[in-house]
Amino acid sequence: MKATTISILAIFLGLSLNLNAQTTAIWQGGKSGRTTDWNCPANWSEGRVPDEFTQVVIPAGANSYPVIHYAPAPIDALLMEAGARLTITDGARLAILGETGIFDGITIFGQIENNGTLEIGEALNRGVAFLKQVQGNGIIVSPSAGTDTLARRR
Repeated sequence: MKATTISILAIFLGLSLNLNAQTTAIWQGGKSGRTTDWNCPANWSEGRVPDEFTQVVIPAGANSYPVIHYAPAPIDALLMEAGARLTITDGARLAILGETGIFDGITIFGQIENNGTLEIGEALNRGVAFLKQVQGNGIIVSPSAGTDTLARRR
């Protein structure tokens, strides 16, 4: 009985730690010599590059906006405020897992210039309004939606 109680308590504490591990990273940009580098920790409010436990916010009014040159770690969610921009270069990839449901996985009021691959995990509302916010020659994929390619922008 004690071993079972201890095991259940350990599982509960483990789940609790995972639930609390979610963070929000706000783009600040402007690190000298790396002003637009997504993968530069100094460009983020938390002082670290976002990962799969991070909800990313790219605010309006920034002096510089992020550019992704290769595949960083996947992120949980993305919110782009009106006027904000994000660039995914040719050959680069941004994966948004959408596992927590925060920001519906991805909420874009700004603009994404996608010349690489934008991968969206959990099923999300990807209507016409969403596609109008994503420009460029890249592709949008969503393995969880049962299709490899949702849209190719040309």
